[in-house]
Amino acid sequence: MIYYISISFLGKVDHGAIISGYIGLLLFSAAYIGIGLFASSVSKNQIVAFLLALFIGIFFQIFFDILGSSLTGFWGKLFDFMSLAGHFDSISRGVWDTRDIIYFLSICILGIQLAKENLAFRR
Repeated sequence: MIYYISISFLGKVDHGAIISGYIGLLLFSAAYIGIGLFASSVSKNQIVAFLLALFIGIFFQIFFDILGSSLTGFWGKLFDFMSLAGHFDSISRGVWDTRDIIYFLSICILGIQLAKENLAFRR
């Protein structure tokens, strides 16, 4: 936020794009928090939980993006839709699509729900 304030003093900025980027970053972080909560509920060791969350996050961010761009047809569209990067790119450009918002919130809610179910199963 300090960069936004500093740049706005120096010249004209597109306030909508910057605010959209911050909201996209908030949604992106919520998705990663859901993934991290699930990984934390799976393992009792903090380092293993961190590495699992990192692996799942990289899988959603990079691996699905690579598969989506390299494959064609149904599988290409599916992996492109599953990529975190593709959804974040459109929001950070200022394009508000309900599919992107629902995707990030679904990843967050799914991670929290899976963590809740996993912890209930352990009891």
